[in-house]
Amino acid sequence: MWKLPIFIAVCLMLLSGSLLGSEFVYRVPNPDDPILRREAGLVQGSFTRGVSRGVSRGVSRGVSRGVSRGVSRGVSRGVSRGVSRGVSRGVSRGVSRGVSRGVSRGVSRGVSRGVSRGVSRGIAAGVVTTALTSELELQPLPDLIAPLAPQRTGLSSVSQPIFYWYVSSAWDGEFEFTLNDPNQPEPVLELTIGLPEDKEYHPAGMHALSLADYHVQLKPNVNYEWFISIVPDEWERSADLVASGSVRYQTLPVDIQNMLKQTPKEQHYRIYAQAGFWYDTVSHLSHLIEQSPENKTWRLDRANLLEQVAMPNVAAYDRSVVH
Repeated sequence: MWKLPIFIAVCLMLLSGSLLGSEFVYRVPNPDDPILRREAGLVQGSFTRGVSRGVSRGVSRGVSRGVSRGVSRGVSRGVSRGVSRGVSRGVSRGVSRGVSRGVSRGVSRGVSRGVSRGVSRGIAAGVVTTALTSELELQPLPDLIAPLAPQRTGLSSVSQPIFYWYVSSAWDGEFEFTLNDPNQPEPVLELTIGLPEDKEYHPAGMHALSLADYHVQLKPNVNYEWFISIVPDEWERSADLVASGSVRYQTLPVDIQNMLKQTPKEQHYRIYAQAGFWYDTVSHLSHLIEQSPENKTWRLDRANLLEQVAMPNVAAYDRSVVH
């Protein structure tokens, strides 16, 4: 029932020349659907809370682990040494000294390491933008990671769409990508994206992943959710930066297919946008930018598209490249 209104709207825009003009409009196909998109970044004012929680958790875990390990190792070593020196005197002194030293060292080391790790992890969740990747090394954490997705479920006319996301600054760790089908208990696709072969970091800007590269196809008319994550500390997953979007594979109406055949390929993204097919719009537009990065029109059109779905920070990146 909705195919004819789309066709009429696109035809009217073509006749008026607005579709081929300097601006274009993304038609939201499901304005009443819930907002599902999620961006991830460092929230202003979270520094104090992050440090506080980090120190608290770090001290608590440090003391607990330190005492437990200290007692266990102390008793074990004490008994072992005590037996070798003499069952009667050795066991008594060994256990006593082992427990005493174990508790003392465990608490001392636990508190020290707990505070150190806690502060580092707390800062990672705060405005200072640092992340703990090892006990001795801190790395910058991007201020923002965002999916190039509409607020509500976006449409794709192909079963193997390309997913794009934006990172505000370089990241020398890994990304994690996950694709979920709400009707399946396990992820359809779950993988770790390592560093580029020719770089020691993921550069700031736009990144992409194609399902075709992993032989994964979407089922028609199913609302999938996809996630892209930065994991600063694999032992403390609550500190992850997780961004997500939603996608539904839906066949392109025949009238729109015919219209695409009559339109130059450089203008296809405008028709996709007006027809409400977000992922096709972004994919075609991004491909044009990759092929001709010096073309300001296409990059500004992508910025315009992103602003239409309330992503001004990501749009600002494209505008900054142009200017």
